Amino acid sequence: MRIGLQTWGTEGDVAPFLALAEALRQAGHRVTLVYTTLDDLVLPAHLSGPGIAFHRVGGPFRSTLDPYALVRSGSPLRQLRALLAAFHEPVAASLLEAGEVLCRDHDLVVGHMLNRTLHTAALRAGTPRVSVAFSPQAIPGAGPPLRRSWGHAVDALLWRLGDAVLTRALYPASERLHSARGLPPVRSLLSEVFSSPVLNLVAASPTLIPSLRSPQTLVTGAWTAPAPQGQATLDPALEHFLQVGPPPVYLTFGSCTAFAAQASGRLMAEAAALAGVRAIVQADPAHCLRTTDLFVLQRAPHAAVFPRCAAVVHHGGAGTVHAAARAGVPSVVVPHGFDQDWWARRLRDLGAAPPALPVRKTTPSALAAAIREVVGGPSYTQAATHLRAGLAGDAGTAAAVAALEKIGRGG
Repeated sequence: MRIGLQTWGTEGDVAPFLALAEALRQAGHRVTLVYTTLDDLVLPAHLSGPGIAFHRVGGPFRSTLDPYALVRSGSPLRQLRALLAAFHEPVAASLLEAGEVLCRDHDLVVGHMLNRTLHTAALRAGTPRVSVAFSPQAIPGAGPPLRRSWGHAVDALLWRLGDAVLTRALYPASERLHSARGLPPVRSLLSEVFSSPVLNLVAASPTLIPSLRSPQTLVTGAWTAPAPQGQATLDPALEHFLQVGPPPVYLTFGSCTAFAAQASGRLMAEAAALAGVRAIVQADPAHCLRTTDLFVLQRAPHAAVFPRCAAVVHHGGAGTVHAAARAGVPSVVVPHGFDQDWWARRLRDLGAAPPALPVRKTTPSALAAAIREVVGGPSYTQAATHLRAGLAGDAGTAAAVAALEKIGRGG
């Protein structure tokens, strides 16, 4: 089967699609992945090969805009509207053109929920489209639309009102392109664009998210690349640091760091020092003062390092949330925006993290206090250990591949 993939977002929105592309290739399918990265990730050319091809659309963006500082509001809707206005709508025509090529040349297309234009391309071409989400935040039935439930009737009304606002506000340029293709206007963003009548995949662990009562929706588990055979080889200096003392705390803000490298590095390093813990900080070494108890690096294989840590301080990206949970280590979450606050609340509800510390209000002393609470509180480690057991059975990309093959067979 020829399968086209299109994703849009940061590295955390591209890496899972890359893992799915490789799983599909190994299953014998021809795959094309079109990606747009706000943090300007460029997939290495050597990853392309027989049966798989990559194409980047849009960018570079980093030189002018920080997606986490477009608005000062903590409202996910305002954050999302600002994000799309800055990074999606200016390149909507290019995204649509790439989606139209995918739909023309492939039997099935699979797209990131927020990539609005693939809906237009698939509808016009009559190509089956599968929608992908990395959290259930925008799926009615996964929970209340606000931070607390007001009862079933009120929650349902709020979902409808929110849908109406989203439909009118989020994609003006994409809607004009949609109309120019002679297609009827979208009446519900949640049910027509974010969702698909064919299949909706949630690339998250059922252990971490509430049960979904949404039709045509499959929770697959997170999409990650297969673990390498044998034990991962770490940098010798990092391996030495891990061996010479008690388990450290790992601090990373993922791709968020790229847009505020100096502030992020200093916040993490100063918090670790104030907490009095051994720490690994994922940041630019130029922005951190290295000490005996502080190891600074720019990248490390989380799957190999997290299980050897006492806790992970992170931004609440879906990929890092799952990596910490798979490692069985508790979290301290410093959400920067969008769905990260949702994941922070979820880890708190599951007992694996204390209340979140929003990045704009977080000081080194506040972050240090949260680190000490988690490292000194056995209940957090116990909850994280329970999550690790639950995630052990996730099928991830294998479940997604099986679901897509079923569509190909007409199932």
